Amino acid sequence: MVEKIINYSSEVRTILSQYPKWLEIVDKAKDKPVIDKNYCPHVIEIFDQHGLLAGKVNGLSAYECTRDIQQKSDFNAWLIDEELAVFYVGSKLIINRLEAIAVVNKGE
Repeated sequence: MVEKIINYSSEVRTILSQYPKWLEIVDKAKDKPVIDKNYCPHVIEIFDQHGLLAGKVNGLSAYECTRDIQQKSDFNAWLIDEELAVFYVGSKLIINRLEAIAVVNKGE
């Protein structure tokens, strides 16, 4: 079994303090186990602080939202069936509840 990753630096805390809803979601996800590798999700959605970026339903219907190029993402949150599974701030992986995502440290 892959160990759940929780990487909570001061930079991450600073960014999340601007988004209390997401801070609460990340805090709750810290206490949840890794998602079983045999779990088959119905809905996968990716969000940032501006809202929904993309999603997929039942592995069939995909959707995405258009953005202005000036709307940079402070973070990316992957929700699987409405539960936070993966959370990035910039290129830093903060929460990883999936066994399928490998983590490579590049000299950090």
